[in-house]
Amino acid sequence: MFKFSSFGKVGALAGAALIAGTALMMSASANAQTIADIEAKQKVTIGVLTGIPPYDVTDSSGKTDGFLVDIARDIAADIGVDLEVVPVNNASRAASLESGRVDLLVAHMTATPERAKIFRMTNPYGAYEMRFIAPVGMELKKLDDLAGKRVSVPKGSTQDAAVSGYGIDGLEVVRFDDDALAMQALISGQVDATAAVAAVANDVIAKRGLAEKFEVKSEVPIFTLYWSMAVRKDAQELHQWLNNFIYYEEITGRLDELHNKWIGSPIPGGKLPTF
Repeated sequence: MFKFSSFGKVGALAGAALIAGTALMMSASANAQTIADIEAKQKVTIGVLTGIPPYDVTDSSGKTDGFLVDIARDIAADIGVDLEVVPVNNASRAASLESGRVDLLVAHMTATPERAKIFRMTNPYGAYEMRFIAPVGMELKKLDDLAGKRVSVPKGSTQDAAVSGYGIDGLEVVRFDDDALAMQALISGQVDATAAVAAVANDVIAKRGLAEKFEVKSEVPIFTLYWSMAVRKDAQELHQWLNNFIYYEEITGRLDELHNKWIGSPIPGGKLPTF
């Protein structure tokens, strides 16, 4: 079984000893670094990125489900413990892991050199194609066509770094807390284009009947990158276990099965790389 959690106010405690004891228990439960630690608390707490359908959806009870949650379920099942899902966005995911709020992240993080200074990044478990989305009539066949345009991105994301680094005269990068808000900025006319995962954009365009207004601009690919899980730097054993888990999920066809279930296609890019 698994549950979703949300943040709440922590009430004041009445004694110094009780405060210290509670802090110790919280540290032990939230900062699990080994499989044995996770088994001991009988629960794995996983930060899962939300706000990016079709990779995630909201079920009839208001909880998040989807590709990443199914992977999280498989992790918990293979360890043999319960699952607690903590929804995160691009802006909050790193802090949730650094603070010990979660044991690991399955949150569409690319293993950049900068992130590898802070976390242990696993071998990739999936891939995505990043593209610009813009009005059908807008010319976008080369990067210079973005001169003088406003482009929305999720704050702190890989596309934020990529688009911000183009150095195009007059290009304004407009940042939002997550992918859904960045896409909505385009739909509502706040920006001229957005940078988004092609599968996500096509899903939004199809579900909202926007095919006559917006399209994925395939002539100017931003990049194709891979998603890794993340654990804290001292979680070496957990990191190795997750690499083994990802390897087995791929060779058994489970990753493509889940991607087909939620996205409607196998994971793009062929065999996943290892490092």
